[in-house]
Amino acid sequence: MAAVAIFSSNLHAALADPCAVPAEAGENVTIAGKSGDGHILLADGRRIRLAGVDLASLRLPDLAGTVATLVGSATPDRHGALRGALYLEGRDLVADLTARGLARIRPSAGEEACYTELMTAEDNARRARLGLWAEPGYAVADAATPEAVARHADGFVIVAGRVLHVGVTKTTVWIDFGKIWREDVTLAIPAKQWPRFEATGLTATALEGSYVRARGVVTMRDGPRIEITEPAAIEQVAPVSP
Repeated sequence: MAAVAIFSSNLHAALADPCAVPAEAGENVTIAGKSGDGHILLADGRRIRLAGVDLASLRLPDLAGTVATLVGSATPDRHGALRGALYLEGRDLVADLTARGLARIRPSAGEEACYTELMTAEDNARRARLGLWAEPGYAVADAATPEAVARHADGFVIVAGRVLHVGVTKTTVWIDFGKIWREDVTLAIPAKQWPRFEATGLTATALEGSYVRARGVVTMRDGPRIEITEPAAIEQVAPVSP
């Protein structure tokens, strides 16, 4: 249970109450270890994919033998893993890892997570250069510099910059960071998902001219392009150094 104590000591400063889970919620499980691809292994043989986190960035400590509360899907995904959250003494494991710079947040469809609190914890860890944030490969890329974003082609990246233009078409909403869309960095949001963004205040009017931090997988199509389907993947932030 020593691992639980270590996590709990950091969580109270990192999280707000909305991320807490009642002790009676979920299912008590015992952690057996971790797999090479970032999944958590349970003593009963099940595999857990933690919701809201980029598995490639996950730096899991040794939690073997730790009792936790599992809250999530009862049906395995196509990789045979259950998607959900693990709580140690009522607090979110992902939130603690994020606050310590041991995980990077990656919003995904169908996953429930306290993204506001998680993004705050991640930003604090990044500013303090904790854990993975001390590594150059995890630095936030300048959205105004296509070359900086292109280095992460086919990989997950966080970019930051000022939005120059938002174009709304029948199929796609384009968020441009440069004047030459065939060369510069662009965020692409499927039009059918756009109402969900507007519902959170991320309207074309609000975004145009604002400074944002966004995250997703980079593809090279008329310049670096990041397709975004989850509103939590775009943050309006103060125009400070990434």
